[in-house]
Amino acid sequence: MEKPSITAIILAGGKSTRMNGNDKGLLLLQQKPLYQHVIDRIQPHVDALMINCNRHIQQYQKAGYPVFSDDLAGFCGPLSGIYSGLLRSKTDWNLFISCDTPFLPDDLIDRLAVYTANNSAIYPYDGQYHHPTILLIHKTTIPQLQAYLEQGERKLMLFLEQISAKSVDFSDKAACFININTVEELNAFNQKVNK
Repeated sequence: MEKPSITAIILAGGKSTRMNGNDKGLLLLQQKPLYQHVIDRIQPHVDALMINCNRHIQQYQKAGYPVFSDDLAGFCGPLSGIYSGLLRSKTDWNLFISCDTPFLPDDLIDRLAVYTANNSAIYPYDGQYHHPTILLIHKTTIPQLQAYLEQGERKLMLFLEQISAKSVDFSDKAACFININTVEELNAFNQKVNK
């Protein structure tokens, strides 16, 4: 089966509470912002790319891709960014990726796209954890997502269960899904690189 056209959308719209309020996507790993690591990993494999952020818009615009904020006010979590991205994207299939996952595997999209014929949403499972903020999702889910958000719901995993999303086993590449959640984790990765 031929891989569909896909837009990648980097999710950098959170409050970064575990990063002391610092904009997580802009923090430096190996002298490069976290979100740029994600772009470098994903851009060669997609047809278009956008960035979802709610702060520091001008800094994200420096990457040269379209930037947009959540349509829902008040930092409503990743589902708000996913909803806003689906409304703006020109492709049916869209890959959402949190900005704090700089080590993604090169075959991520190919392995998720295998399941596009029979599923409307697909995400990786590393053998221990589900990674719903790395999500390949079809635009046909917009009405369901809109209804879910209008009910006041915000839990991403619960929504994915409701739409029978498919998890794909990446246990052979579990280390690729490490996400950086705290300043201490970021410092530890930077120290490893500098040794």
